[in-house]
Amino acid sequence: MQKSASLFYLSLLVLIFIGCDNVQKVLTPKPEPTVKIGFIVAGQRVTYPNGAELAVTEINQQGGLFGMQVELIGHINSEAILETSVQLAESLIVDEGIVALIGPNRSSHAAVVGPVAQKHRIPMVTTTATNPNVTNAGDFVFMASFTDSFQGAVMAQFAKMELGISTAAILTRSGDLYTEGISEFFATNFDSLGGNVATHAFYEGGTEDFMEQLTQIAEMKPDVLFTAGFAQDIVNITGQARAIPLLNADGEPTIFLGADSWDSELVFGDENAEVEGSYFSGHFSPETDEPIGRAFVDTYMSIYESTPTGGVAVSYDAVKLLFEAIERAGSPDTDAIRDQLAATENYIGATNIARYNENRHPTKSAVIFTIKDGKKQFYQQIDP
Repeated sequence: MQKSASLFYLSLLVLIFIGCDNVQKVLTPKPEPTVKIGFIVAGQRVTYPNGAELAVTEINQQGGLFGMQVELIGHINSEAILETSVQLAESLIVDEGIVALIGPNRSSHAAVVGPVAQKHRIPMVTTTATNPNVTNAGDFVFMASFTDSFQGAVMAQFAKMELGISTAAILTRSGDLYTEGISEFFATNFDSLGGNVATHAFYEGGTEDFMEQLTQIAEMKPDVLFTAGFAQDIVNITGQARAIPLLNADGEPTIFLGADSWDSELVFGDENAEVEGSYFSGHFSPETDEPIGRAFVDTYMSIYESTPTGGVAVSYDAVKLLFEAIERAGSPDTDAIRDQLAATENYIGATNIARYNENRHPTKSAVIFTIKDGKKQFYQQIDP
């Protein structure tokens, strides 16, 4: 009898705990469903997610998508390891259930992440990845930035026609899709315009001492030095080049030219950089007077208390571009989203996209900056 009573009370106790557990489940509300978008950044461009987050905030303030809030699931691959970006993309798609992927920002990373998105049929919109090969994976991969074929032509024409330059030298970080690609596009276009590329030197990633390459370049007395590298490379190259000093045939300082990788506070904020009087191409000028672009700048500065770079603007646009495509698709169906991205016409945001071509490259403008008093200043806009 005592044993039976013990079993009764034990059973009652179990039922009480089960009941409490069920009550707890009833009282704890289930999380609201969201539309999930992935975002990947490679390297030290830590402000890029700010642009994407601002776009998502604006979308949610307008009611989100299909009655659900949009959730941005972002990752910064600070060590810029290719395999890490691939693993992040796979996890975002398989584990998180994202409907689209924004980024990566580096061409070499976008080129290996693209096949992951294509395999899973997930729309992917890169941010500042500019090498035209990043869309080779297939019809689910799009670019939000101009291509290096356009950017290289812009800087070559600027050097030859605007600056009247006849002799150029090129210094390129080897083994990277972006740096090698943009250098080749600049060289090919400069040559086609009648310019002379006197020498093209290379260096390995992680190089800090560039005196061997710069001494070789100095012997050619070039009018300009086009440098294709990342932020710390640019700081070291320009500082060491001025120390030589690097001069043209008339004994005047060789002008430094660059591309969109120059658009970084890691360059302008480093006292070792000698970039005064240089020129470089970029995606976006915060001095814009276009209404939507101006509103983006003002809102961003009020929240983050800093000026947005081109990469921040393109990160913002990649999300808004995707948002418009999803709205037109009328559902989160990824094939429909892809089709609507391809059908994009006259997108107006921080930057503008007229249309996409058959390779999913956008038709859009580039901006040229000069550096004066240690700060970048808008010089001119080049339309395609």
